[in-house]
Amino acid sequence: MPKLDVRATGAGVALSVLVAILGFFFGFPPVGELIGAGAGGYLAGRLARRDGLLHGAIVGALAIVVASIAASAGTAEVTNILVDTLSIVVSDVLLLGLASFGGWLATRS
Repeated sequence: MPKLDVRATGAGVALSVLVAILGFFFGFPPVGELIGAGAGGYLAGRLARRDGLLHGAIVGALAIVVASIAASAGTAEVTNILVDTLSIVVSDVLLLGLASFGGWLATRS
């Protein structure tokens, strides 16, 4: 099992959340969240200098947890549960994919 660099992963999650918040304030929440996941995964892989795919995937998973907690704090009303669920699944897959790709990109030879 590869060893996880907690410092690198924490820095990646922090960058991911910061970029997502900036995207929200500038009026592009989904774009900010996706760019943040990719940048956070890249940073984690770069700081860890090994196992970039793993570090990026962990950043993506934690970014999903943070986004879910933030979304549940609001009082959103769901009008179509199927469409809402599908959009969440697609968004989460994109976040994980981009964060993993960013981590892999940072450590490829």
